[in-house]
Amino acid sequence: MDLIREFISCGSLVMRLEKFENLERRVNKLVEQFSRLKREKDEIAGVCKKKSVEHQETKKRLEKLYRERHHIRSKLDTLLNKLESIEHMG
Repeated sequence: MDLIREFISCGSLVMRLEKFENLERRVNKLVEQFSRLKREKDEIAGVCKKKSVEHQETKKRLEKLYRERHHIRSKLDTLLNKLESIEHMG
């Protein structure tokens, strides 16, 4: 009877160890996944920061182009007005 109890006790211990090892594998897998996801997040954050800087630079260039366009339009309007005034004089 003692042998049977000892065997059952050892079997139970083996089952507990297997469960613990399974848990340990799952935790290790989660840690690896977390590390991988953190690296990916950091890479994406870097790309986002770079794109944000590029966006700001593009926005500044576009604003400059709009200002230049407005300036050119103003000069053209002035020239057209002068031409019209010459036509009315002649």
